[in-house]
Amino acid sequence: AVPALRERYLAYVRDIAEKWLDWNRLGPVAKRYHALIAEEVRADTRKLSTFEAFQSGLEGQVAAQPGRGPGRAISLKNFADQRRAYLLSYSENKRSAR
Repeated sequence: AVPALRERYLAYVRDIAEKWLDWNRLGPVAKRYHALIAEEVRADTRKLSTFEAFQSGLEGQVAAQPGRGPGRAISLKNFADQRRAYLLSYSENKRSAR
C-alpha cells in the first residue's frame, strides 16, 4: 500500500537473490559447514535419513524419501538456484508493474 516501502522491500529481495542465493557465494559457505558437521552426521544413530542422503543433499541428485514431506526432495544448490531465479523474476515483475 506504501510505494516507498514496497520499493525498499523489493530492493532487499533483489539483494538477497543477487548476492546471497548465488551459488558462487553461498556454495563455499555451505560446503564449509557441510564438511564441519559430516562426521557428526555419520556418527548419529538417530538420524532421519542416510549419510548418503546427507552427502548428496548439498549439490547432488536427491531421491525423495517415502513418507517424509511433500515427496519431492532437491539439493541445497538446486533450491538456491530455483529460489534465486524466482525472486529475481518476482522483483522484476513487481518493479515493471508499477
